[in-house]
Amino acid sequence: MADILTQLQTCLDQLATQFYATIGYLVTYHDNSPAIPPPNDSSAAPALSKIPKNSTAPPAPASAPAAAQAAQASPTQQPAQIPGQPHPSAETGQATPGGTGAADPNLPPVPDSPRTFASRQRELARDLVIKEQQIEYLISVLPGIDSSEAEQEKRIRELERELRGAEEQRESRVRELRRLRRRLEGVLGAVEVGVYGQRV
Repeated sequence: MADILTQLQTCLDQLATQFYATIGYLVTYHDNSPAIPPPNDSSAAPALSKIPKNSTAPPAPASAPAAAQAAQASPTQQPAQIPGQPHPSAETGQATPGGTGAADPNLPPVPDSPRTFASRQRELARDLVIKEQQIEYLISVLPGIDSSEAEQEKRIRELERELRGAEEQRESRVRELRRLRRRLEGVLGAVEVGVYGQRV
């Protein structure tokens, strides 16, 4: 088991990764048009009236029938796409808006439906909150977190005194061990010579 500081560093690294992944998802799968159009687009700066807006209707509950959920989505809304999976038209061989029959790799992925997007936002937010709570817990169990600097210095001095006492005790045990070893060597030497003064 790693010490608390190592666990804390790992959690902070994981939180930074989660932030990056969350922002990446939100930027990639939102339903707004990009703020900066592609450079090869002839109509470079679209008018504000051409930019689609987010739906103001709240997402349909999960228990609602599929027909009600479909009616809530906008008519131009394309079906939801799970991140990391290919575009549905590429699987079925349907023609894409460009008429090429294959998905253009330069086009951004299809945005998620408002319901799916809101659900994934909640899930990502919940993951961030859980990781932040883990970090708060690790910080709370750090030794000396609730004591002042003077109290910590006092505790360090006490521990130094205890360490010196333990070191003196260890040295006295080493001296006693050497004394007992010499005594044992003398007894073994006497046994070796034997009772009558001859080597056995």
